[in-house]
Amino acid sequence: MVLLKYLGSYGNEASLQKIGQAMGISKCAVNECVMWASSAILKLQKKVISWPEDEEWKRISARISKARGFVNCVGLIDGTLFPLAFAPMLKGEDYFTRKGKYQVKGLIICDAKITWVEMGWPGSVHDNWVWSNSDVNLLKDKYFNNRKYLLGDSAFSASSVLVPTFKKGNDSNLKEDKATSIQSLKKCGVRVSISWGCLKCGLSRVHLGFD
Repeated sequence: MVLLKYLGSYGNEASLQKIGQAMGISKCAVNECVMWASSAILKLQKKVISWPEDEEWKRISARISKARGFVNCVGLIDGTLFPLAFAPMLKGEDYFTRKGKYQVKGLIICDAKITWVEMGWPGSVHDNWVWSNSDVNLLKDKYFNNRKYLLGDSAFSASSVLVPTFKKGNDSNLKEDKATSIQSLKKCGVRVSISWGCLKCGLSRVHLGFD
């Protein structure tokens, strides 16, 4: 409960002293509770969020292909921002975003559950930069085979393992097949948004409607 109170507090309300007063413990005890609970949760990460094995890849690909027609697709990728209670002491300006807040960048890959998470990048960093510097992208041969790929929005660059949506110019119209593809990808993208919402609420698995 102390950790939840800490994570849900902003500004002056996030001070250890104020949280301690609200919970009836000392500020030192608040710090110990937060560190202990965070450590306990992080130890469960590999049990809950893991890169799929071959058999699971096949099930994921079959679900996405049946629902949206994307053959050999094994997941969706997207980023989001997590607000910070205050500016980081080290290079705080890097965390200041166009939304006028200090935030941390996060990136996930998911289908019917979250299979990969990249966290901790400054909020001002672009989604594609995080992806380009991730182990999953840099070590493609380790994570992908048999023409498997991910779907992403137009913020990402196309590669052998990531297919972004088509980009539309200011004065141009997309052909019907491209427009249809974008609509299918947008419907898939809703699942990523649901995953982010659940992750931010402390959940790590969620049914996203591919069955």
